[in-house]
Amino acid sequence: MTGRGATGRAHAADVMNRAALSPRSGHHTLDAEIERIRREARRRFGSFVLDIANPGSHFRNKECRPLDNRVFEQAGELGLMGFSLPTEIGGEGRDKLAWGVVVEEIARLSRDPGFAVLLDISVEITELILSSGTPELIETYVPDLVAGRRFGVQGAYESRDPYDYHSTARLEGDVWVLNGAKRFLAGARFADLFVLFLRDEASNDMLAFLVEKDDPGVTPVHMDTMGMHTMGLGQVILDNVRLPAARLVWRADALSELNTYARIRRTMSACGVLGALDGVIENCVEALNPRKRGGRRVLEYPNVERSVGEMRMLLQSARASVYRALDGTRSPDRDPYFDEYATVAKHHASECALRVGQLVMSLQGGEAYMSAFPWERFMRDILGLISGQGSQEMLLLQLGQRTIVGLEGKRVREEAAERAVSKLADGWWALHASAHGDGEEFADAVAAVVSAAGLDASEADGRGAVAALLERAHALVAAVRAGRPPEALPPGPEGLFEGRLAKLAAGAWGLLVCGVANETGLLARLLEPCTVREAAEDLLPPGLAEGLLDALVAASVVGRDGEGRYVADEGLERVLIGGPRASAFAARLRRALDGGARLRNGKPVAGRESLTGCGGEAAPLADVLVNSLLGRLEGLPELLDRPGAQVGCAAGDGGRSAVELARHIPFVPVLALEPEPVAMGTTEGDGEVRIRTDDGTGSTGAGFAAGDFKGDFKGDFKEGDRLALAWLPAAGLSGPEQLRAAVTAAMEALLPGGWLVLPCPLPPKRPLGAAAAHLDLALAGGRTPADGEVEGALTAAGLGHVRTAWDDTALGVRLIAARRPA
Repeated sequence: MTGRGATGRAHAADVMNRAALSPRSGHHTLDAEIERIRREARRRFGSFVLDIANPGSHFRNKECRPLDNRVFEQAGELGLMGFSLPTEIGGEGRDKLAWGVVVEEIARLSRDPGFAVLLDISVEITELILSSGTPELIETYVPDLVAGRRFGVQGAYESRDPYDYHSTARLEGDVWVLNGAKRFLAGARFADLFVLFLRDEASNDMLAFLVEKDDPGVTPVHMDTMGMHTMGLGQVILDNVRLPAARLVWRADALSELNTYARIRRTMSACGVLGALDGVIENCVEALNPRKRGGRRVLEYPNVERSVGEMRMLLQSARASVYRALDGTRSPDRDPYFDEYATVAKHHASECALRVGQLVMSLQGGEAYMSAFPWERFMRDILGLISGQGSQEMLLLQLGQRTIVGLEGKRVREEAAERAVSKLADGWWALHASAHGDGEEFADAVAAVVSAAGLDASEADGRGAVAALLERAHALVAAVRAGRPPEALPPGPEGLFEGRLAKLAAGAWGLLVCGVANETGLLARLLEPCTVREAAEDLLPPGLAEGLLDALVAASVVGRDGEGRYVADEGLERVLIGGPRASAFAARLRRALDGGARLRNGKPVAGRESLTGCGGEAAPLADVLVNSLLGRLEGLPELLDRPGAQVGCAAGDGGRSAVELARHIPFVPVLALEPEPVAMGTTEGDGEVRIRTDDGTGSTGAGFAAGDFKGDFKGDFKEGDRLALAWLPAAGLSGPEQLRAAVTAAMEALLPGGWLVLPCPLPPKRPLGAAAAHLDLALAGGRTPADGEVEGALTAAGLGHVRTAWDDTALGVRLIAARRPA
């Protein structure tokens, strides 16, 4: 048996770490890759940092003297400046993960936390110039930057919105004239060149220019700051600086380039923080090592051990965040302008650094406040690192905006995807209506669909072709449901029709293949990209699956990834992964397929399970009621807790709605009104359902299976039912009089303060969609109440707080609620 030691006993690690690969398998974790790069950085650059960059750093900081430019030239000679730059310009072409680890290691070894930051800034300035694509700029400046002979920095900060900058550029003939000032530039005091972002006076667009320190009118000015004294922080003043057009780095939309720069700078700033954190923790423990208090080593006291442990935890949690952001830079799908992980990493690393600084100050006592020791400087310098690339509050603001926009965008995509599928039903119903003939049943609803579809008499000649197409469609549905799917998809409407009819037929075929793919499970399998073979496996014949997939692509329900595999529209995920929304989506598709069949064959209504707000749609509505509306229906939670209170359900859909209400409101009995007795069974959940039929018979159980029924269901509640909540789908009531009678009966059955909720149809706004929805509902034996009809009935019955409590255009349902006065 594998996984056992020499004694034959299995170890916990062998059982719990089943996915682990052997060392000989070639698998390497991200930590292992990072450690390998860290060792390389120490081997190649450690001596340079310790022997060249570190000496004199304490006194440079004390005297506010920046680093000598020659340090960067020596870094260039070692290959440090070109480590992550493209090979075609003399760099090594290493990725940003590797460069970030190098920056971290240099910051750890360095006595000057600004050194690693300055290295990265000049590297990224080189990348900005490369991205301009201007040969003159690249040939003039990039070789010197890679070699460290020149040092470049970026200037955008004005503490104002980009399109409100005071620093401006004005085009005079072929010359740009620059005026203004840029503050808080790292390296401004010794930089050779600057990439400055300014506002174009003419277009108000943001532009970027390459400015040299020796250009007439350019004045670097020293700035006094709390910390980072060796970084040469300063501002650059521009006074009628005249530049040739060749110095324009980007001719438009420089803000996008700035956002790209800021995205990676945030990650690299966080790398510098990591290195500084690691170094200060190590130095702190070493400084405490020889100290004794009360005859014991300080490091043996539990509170000191706990503080050191917290510092280590903060370092490692910051590392996890930063390494995740670095690893993300290798993904081709990352957002080029805003990196959420980089923003989180920068914020989290800064917060961790502040806390580590507090802990170090507490452990070091009075020495922590003396400038002769490194602890005081660490606190000052780390505050300087925090302010770069966005303040902490700004980072949180951007993350909040991004989250809100992202969630709203996701909801929009989901609703759009569902509506797109629903829109396919327009063509389905239009074709069925056009082929229906002159039958009297549903004549008005059919005529409304034909009219809204824009079909005229001249297109009636295609009725035979339409009938044949629908015959093939329904034969496919019947064969699939019978477990005898054909080997290939029957011929669709391609080439059969022209003009408006062709477009409607394409939509109808799209609805058909979407319904079949959903019923067979093919559509849900496409939540992950699949080949035809992978999608068809154990479900359908490959030929049929391929035909369905291609038809789904034509209907824009499914797409293809970069490798040609099929994948469902991402907006459909919430209706394909299972749950209440999935059951409603499946119910709507099946209702359309079955409704079309009933219209063709003249079969009677199957039952109220197909009504809007009933059957499969009951699950998401019950979920919304409990998880979204319960707290908004004043006093309802308290009424449901009252002894003897019940929930009444007059859906008449064979118990489907009652079961869903019982599942979502357990421990409160649900009184289900049904036209005929239903078969009792067992369902999951703790809810209790009590059945009362129109003939007065009743039964009680933990659940039941839905049963078919016929007849005119009145849905009457009775006075004394003690209902805290009454559920009354409006689509199942045949007319205004029955609606008023049912509402009045429900009101009398409610406890004082109880609520009546009516699921109501919400037809699409497009004329054809609305007409199709009315026909769909009519075939199920229901109707759409007129505008204001439900609200009027509720008010007339004496109910108050009448309002639309919730609606969903994709689902096609709204919930109207009203309260019985207390």
